[in-house]
Amino acid sequence: MRTPPFMLVSLLALAGLALVSPTGADAVTFTHGVASGEVTHGSAVLWTRVDQEAALTVDVSTDPRFEEPTLTETALASADSDFTARVIAAPLRPGQQYFFRWRDGASVSEVGTFRTAPLPSAPAAVRFAWTGDSDPSRIGGVPAFNNWETLDAVRREDPDFFVYLGDTIYSDFRAGGSLPDAQSLDDFRALYKAGRDYTALRDLARATSMYALWDDHEVRNDWDGATVDPFFLEIGRQSFFEYMPLTEKRLPHDPDCAADPLFRVVRWGREVDVIILDVRSCRSASVEAICLGDLAPTMPQVLRAQFPAFFPPQIAPGCLEAIDDPSRTMLGRLQKERLKSALVSSRARFKVVITGVNIQQLYILPYDTWEGYAAERAEILNFIRDQGIRNVIFLTTDGHQNVMKGVFIDRFTDPVPVAYEAMTGPIATVTWQNLILGAIGPLGVVAQQAIHTLLGADCRHLNAYSYGVVRVDPTTGSATITLKDSAGNALHDQLTPTTACTRTIGP
Repeated sequence: MRTPPFMLVSLLALAGLALVSPTGADAVTFTHGVASGEVTHGSAVLWTRVDQEAALTVDVSTDPRFEEPTLTETALASADSDFTARVIAAPLRPGQQYFFRWRDGASVSEVGTFRTAPLPSAPAAVRFAWTGDSDPSRIGGVPAFNNWETLDAVRREDPDFFVYLGDTIYSDFRAGGSLPDAQSLDDFRALYKAGRDYTALRDLARATSMYALWDDHEVRNDWDGATVDPFFLEIGRQSFFEYMPLTEKRLPHDPDCAADPLFRVVRWGREVDVIILDVRSCRSASVEAICLGDLAPTMPQVLRAQFPAFFPPQIAPGCLEAIDDPSRTMLGRLQKERLKSALVSSRARFKVVITGVNIQQLYILPYDTWEGYAAERAEILNFIRDQGIRNVIFLTTDGHQNVMKGVFIDRFTDPVPVAYEAMTGPIATVTWQNLILGAIGPLGVVAQQAIHTLLGADCRHLNAYSYGVVRVDPTTGSATITLKDSAGNALHDQLTPTTACTRTIGP
């Protein structure tokens, strides 16, 4: 059995080979660990933070002792970036384990490690994890929810990479709404630093690479590009890029968006293409006000009638027309074109689409999800079906619950699945079950479970800190998706405990 790289890095650190004590009054201190991200088969973005302005050097090597560095890069950590630093390390060899460390004089950071992607033609096995929704808030010095143990479990999976899928901080709704909202750039930066103060995130970030994506709480709850406050967008975006191993250099530019969307496509060998969507920067305004806050306007009337305690007998005039308006967009023109192009041109067996909000039908509160942008949702799903694109898998978070099910254009009028979706999380915030209990009470949980059953969920769990793992086997031509709890155990359906939250797609 191979020794996982994160264990080797930990042993080196304990042996004193990776961490040198700084000397002198002006010695740099590495304050929040190291991280790698945006890995391709030939490059990676490397990140760190220090406590003062410094010209930093990063060493990259296939040797964990750095006796023969592969390459060396430099970067300036300045006050303008809150003393964070990043470089694009290239060229690198495909399918290779690398180690990296930052240094300034006698001050040396922890050692991080990552794997480059295999060549797009290589039939390589792939194992990766995803989750999101991590509130770093503390009350009286005590974590508001937990110690982010979910990320410890992710690290023990020894994934090829990790998708940090949105709500990486909570600038609002902090500690479930019991703490004040962040108001300034320094407030936002403090939240990212608070997240790095959880050892689970720091340990995961040095053990594998990540693809980081924002959702709403990095700026403000349920924000959209059409109506977002420019001040909070600016400081939210700046702090996100400062504290994530990510660069703006490779992002597409769409002048119709509030900011350049965080759209990327990563090819991980022959089996997997990862398509990362930004569902915030370009989206049209919500129509929740037009619908008068109706909890489930898209639910068929025959089903609404079964829950008279929660839904008014009539939907507000103009509500469904607004939801179905084809001029409204989630992605914007350019990003939608690039999504379609990536799907139709992909030669990978599995097309994995990372989306900050669910595309499957859930009915409840559709305004902030793909259901609230029904025309564009139908356009994309019809495109997948009409082009005969197989093995499309959507992965998402944001819902604070775990749901696995087929993606239909409409569960009742067009019930042939077009793709598959798995939702997981949170890492550390209020679970969906507890949100329902606080807002409606136990009957609301019963109703939610009934709706999941009506919509054909393969598995659901509304009350677990959790993450998902995808394992792709090139030999069998299959991808297995498993949702797990914060201890690393497979989740089971809340109503049918004998049903594990796992699904194999293919061959």
